[in-house]
Amino acid sequence: MINLSMTKNILVPYDFTSFAEKAFEKATEIAKKFDSKLTLLGIIGSDINTSGMDWSRAQEAHDEAENKAKLDLNKIKDLHNDEHGDISVKIIHNPSIVDGIISFAENNQIDLIVMGSHGRSGFKKLVLGSVALGVATKASIPVLIVKSSKSN
Repeated sequence: MINLSMTKNILVPYDFTSFAEKAFEKATEIAKKFDSKLTLLGIIGSDINTSGMDWSRAQEAHDEAENKAKLDLNKIKDLHNDEHGDISVKIIHNPSIVDGIISFAENNQIDLIVMGSHGRSGFKKLVLGSVALGVATKASIPVLIVKSSKSN
C-alpha cells in the first residue's frame, strides 16, 4: 500500500500525448493534496534520426530537440503555475526511455512516478513494448499508471 502523505517529490514523464496530460492532471491532484513538488520530465531518446549527420550536426539536432522540449514543457508548467506553483522542468538524454526515467527517479529523490499508458494489449503491446510496464517493473518506488478512457 502506498502512503501518499509521505510523497514529497512526484515525477511525471511527459511525451506530449493526451495520456501524459491525464497523468499530469492526476499528479497535480496528488501534489495539491500532499503539498508535493512536481517534476515534468522530457526525455530525448533514440527517436532523433542523426544517421548520415556529422558529429556537430547530430549534436545540433539533439540541442534543438532539447530546446523545443524545454520550451513546450515550460508552457505546460506556466499554464498550471496558478494551480500548483512547485513545478520544475527537466530534460535528459537517454536512448532508453525506461532507463532514463528510472535513473532520473533514483538520482533525484523521487517518491512517486505518475505516468500515462496508451492501454495497448495483446499483439500491439508485444510488438511495441510498453514504457509504463517497463518503468513499473524496474522502479524501486511506487508507479501510478493512469490509463486512458475507452473513448480515446
